[in-house]
Amino acid sequence: MTAPREDYINLGSIFRSSATITFVVQIVSVIVMIGSLSAYYIADEFLGLNTELRILVLLITCILALLIFLAAMSVFIRFSRRIGDAVVGVGMEEVRMDTPRVKLVVGTFALLVVLMAITGIYIWYLIDVYVLASYAGTSLLLRLFGYALGAFFIALLIQVIIAGVGRSATKVIMEVLDADDSEFLE
Repeated sequence: MTAPREDYINLGSIFRSSATITFVVQIVSVIVMIGSLSAYYIADEFLGLNTELRILVLLITCILALLIFLAAMSVFIRFSRRIGDAVVGVGMEEVRMDTPRVKLVVGTFALLVVLMAITGIYIWYLIDVYVLASYAGTSLLLRLFGYALGAFFIALLIQVIIAGVGRSATKVIMEVLDADDSEFLE
């Protein structure tokens, strides 16, 4: 008899999904950072254009942003399987959650990732309040740049955390599974 599918957790899918989400956040934040800085420095010239030329500039800017987004996604899609295999390990996709100690290990590592992410967000909040807010002043475009930079920083931090923690978590899970198998065989 085989166990129902809900007794399994797909570690590879979790890591690839989180990497994809954080990568999309990074791409969008880079596009917003470039756009907000560009708008900040050329706002007077842009507002001096007539309406037809402003529309044309906005359309071209949207096209360029989408091209950058698609190019980055293309690169990511090409390497996502390799990245996932490097983080999770080849051949380790689904793990039975009802195996003794596996749920505890997965839960502990998930708690670690969440606490590290919260710490990263709080650090960014402190940087934003004490450093970036003083430079941005009342400029909405510079505040937008600061928020996009924060999103990029936090997404990058979460990627690094998941990559580091994911690799060690799968090693621990493999050791737990090996220990359970050896106890079963004795």
